[in-house]
Amino acid sequence: MQLRKKNWASLIVLWLTLLCLGAAAPIAQAAAAPVNTSTITIGAKAGVAFDLQSGKVLAAKDDLTAYPLASLTKIVSLYVIRDAISHGRLQWTDTVTPNAAEIKLSQDTNLSNVPLANHAYTVRELYDAGWIYSANVAVMLLGNKLSGSQKAFIKEMQDHLDALGIQDATIYTTSGLNNSLIPDSLRVPGTPSDGENKMSAADIGLVVRHLLQTYPDVLKDSAVVHKNFAVTDTQTYAMTNWNALLTGNSLAQSDLPVDGLKTGTSDLAGQCLVATMPWQGRRLVSVVLHADGAETDNAKRFTATAALLRAVNQQWRPVTLTPSNTKIAKLSVTDGKQDAVAVGLAKPVVAWQHNGQLATPVLAMGRKAATSAPVQKGDQVASTSLADDSLGYLPRVNTQQVNLIATQNVGKLNIFERFFRWLGNLF
Repeated sequence: MQLRKKNWASLIVLWLTLLCLGAAAPIAQAAAAPVNTSTITIGAKAGVAFDLQSGKVLAAKDDLTAYPLASLTKIVSLYVIRDAISHGRLQWTDTVTPNAAEIKLSQDTNLSNVPLANHAYTVRELYDAGWIYSANVAVMLLGNKLSGSQKAFIKEMQDHLDALGIQDATIYTTSGLNNSLIPDSLRVPGTPSDGENKMSAADIGLVVRHLLQTYPDVLKDSAVVHKNFAVTDTQTYAMTNWNALLTGNSLAQSDLPVDGLKTGTSDLAGQCLVATMPWQGRRLVSVVLHADGAETDNAKRFTATAALLRAVNQQWRPVTLTPSNTKIAKLSVTDGKQDAVAVGLAKPVVAWQHNGQLATPVLAMGRKAATSAPVQKGDQVASTSLADDSLGYLPRVNTQQVNLIATQNVGKLNIFERFFRWLGNLF
């Protein structure tokens, strides 16, 4: 039905016809239907799961509150190092020799470390030790090599976070260790004696998103399960990745092809894990902070993460809306030979289906939506966005915009035709 000029200010309803995946009959879905998507339990104090490409949140629990993050800090530290490599500020073959205090701290068996000696280590060796074995002193050495001191490196970390729009992170140490575990000679002056880094699950997710979109090769580093670290020319130390969910590691799950990213553990942070895996042609990321469970349960972060990844995989599906499978109501045309023009998507966009129901349809265009004649087929005549459901997108990630184009030509009325149309509308 064409829209008359006298009611062009009415809400133009967009309706979507999706080809049902795995079935012959299409699904018709109204744009305005609300969908309850807060149905996934996260077994942790806080957490989030999201689609990497779009930033679409698929599950969340207290994800905007900053919590201690322990060695998840190294995601930020190693991002800064990887960025420095990319911009020529560091070379993989550059070397670092630890001092006596750093050697002593690296040999503390109560902390996650590779034992160091009075030996020159390459940036590549220390970087790998940071990802694979969460080696604290290795990351501290990298910070000193790049910036000259722990304090200066933390400033670079904070600047990096600021550039991503993250303003409320608290960073005291480059490795994520609580200050109480770091000797005074290696601690950043003026920081609290028990200071511990804090960030929200959503902000950690945002850092991961930018990291993996900018440097996707990081996944090759974080997916390594076993590697030997050369302590000296004659001594090696066997590293096994702390992320037990990795494919090929001790708690790997056949239906969850996890290939990254980072663990974190401290008294305040509890057991934490950022995990990622390829998923339905895209990439799924989860963040779990302070996993639920008994204090003696060393697998609880992996249990919580596996349950979260599995629930998202079962309940969510990305659905591609295309010009051919998505029909949109007509748009009013001012002074056109036709009152309205049929419009469609300019290009395919990804929407989200939750338990078989479309959770993020194309929003209706605002009131008074119209275009003016003449209109050429293929002209962009309007724009809108995908609807936000109850979970929305990661902070500072914009809802996906959708451009609409005319699917037919509409000529412009001449002055006499406009006069007679005006006259006809009076009666």
